[in-house]
Amino acid sequence: MAGEWIAYDIGLPDKPEVQELIDTTGRPVEEIVFSLLRLWGWAAMNTANGRARMTIPRLVRTCGQDQAFWYHVAAVGWLEIDETDATVAIPGWDRRFSQAAKSRLQQADRATSYEDKRRRAGSPGAQAPEAPALKRGRGDRGDTGEVPPPPREAAPWKPESPEETWKAFRAAWNAGAAAGNRREWKPATPPDGWSDRLVEIGWGDKAEEAVKRLGKCRYFETPVTLVQFVGPRFVDLCLGGQYDAAKAKRAGREPEARTVTPWTGDDAERFEATKRKLLESLKETK
Repeated sequence: MAGEWIAYDIGLPDKPEVQELIDTTGRPVEEIVFSLLRLWGWAAMNTANGRARMTIPRLVRTCGQDQAFWYHVAAVGWLEIDETDATVAIPGWDRRFSQAAKSRLQQADRATSYEDKRRRAGSPGAQAPEAPALKRGRGDRGDTGEVPPPPREAAPWKPESPEETWKAFRAAWNAGAAAGNRREWKPATPPDGWSDRLVEIGWGDKAEEAVKRLGKCRYFETPVTLVQFVGPRFVDLCLGGQYDAAKAKRAGREPEARTVTPWTGDDAERFEATKRKLLESLKETK
């Protein structure tokens, strides 16, 4: 059996009351939270309205800590101590904790009623009654004692199956290919990356808007392919206007014209002398 349980607020350690208890008692947050859960669990098992005959020494013996600790809990508003009547009470019990107790009482009443009907149905000709359908409140567990998992979200782009989603998207993509801003996708199967994008929450809605904006993407000199479109962050960059501006072209540098300065003076004489020697050596080789 799963046993008894109470709802736990995952934000409990960060609540102002707990932070105040840390300052006033000097105890670590884990110890404080555990002591509070012991108090509330005991009250859920042993009271109907969160009030019980309980002295402070008895509270210490039952839920731990010392008397000063529970006076500090009372100071933050999470415990009412009446030493005259020797009672303690949990403020806001009906709002916070009573639902589980009420559900248990109602279930017990339904079970008792069902057993009575079943015994009466044991007479000849009587038809056994159907088991009563138990209504589950928020947070109630199933027969296995496990908290049921949250329902799956629908496909992020369309509520259809993945196959139907792909067919609809491919048809819409190819229908606009004639505009020249995207290239037609001919294969029947989706490109790599399609499955990764499809499971991203909200990608489908953004993709639908990004397809409409492809005509404004002057960055691409050739039509956008579906492989590019389903790439990581392409849709976000497209919607953010990152592809709106044309790609900057690198300006080609023309070769500089080389100017030849004619030799003059001694340089010209040395050049002529060298040229004559070369000519003479050529004649000799012939």
